[in-house]
Amino acid sequence: MNQYLAVLSAGITTFAVTNIDDAFVLTFFFARRIPTRRIVAGQYAGFAAIVGISLIGVWGALAMPHRWIRFLGVLPLAIGIKRLSQTRRTGAEQPFAGTESVASMALVTLSNGADNISVYVPFFVIGRSKLGLILIEYAAMVSLWCLVGRWLGSHSLIQRSVDQWGHWAIPMVFVGLGIYVLSS
Repeated sequence: MNQYLAVLSAGITTFAVTNIDDAFVLTFFFARRIPTRRIVAGQYAGFAAIVGISLIGVWGALAMPHRWIRFLGVLPLAIGIKRLSQTRRTGAEQPFAGTESVASMALVTLSNGADNISVYVPFFVIGRSKLGLILIEYAAMVSLWCLVGRWLGSHSLIQRSVDQWGHWAIPMVFVGLGIYVLSS
């Protein structure tokens, strides 16, 4: 029993520490009133890719050298630059909410979580006897993160702020995220 509690607490801690920034991204998405299904599906698809790459690393066949992971930052950087140019051309219109696809949400999640792989690989190696429990726990934590993002993103103060500044702020978040991943 003590072993399971240790694995559960370590799993919660590693997930929370590596995904705190994702809670902010989710809040922005929900505040932009992007359909919940798209956000959740993109979040799960992107996180599944992160876990999949981490599992490949555990099994010793890392498909991508660690130094190449940072190049995943190109994805959110490109999305951000594209959104900034669209916003500049259309003014304060908000093209973002209706056009964001599950695939682009998944790519943002994957890019945002590229640094998670360096934490998950050794954690999965150490906890390999309880890996199933860790993965179930992570799946539940993704749901919790989506619920928190939706709850925060549904508050009128946040929605008004995102409505007023989101057409600039969200692309800047993507650009900042891309630069951060590229520089790490």
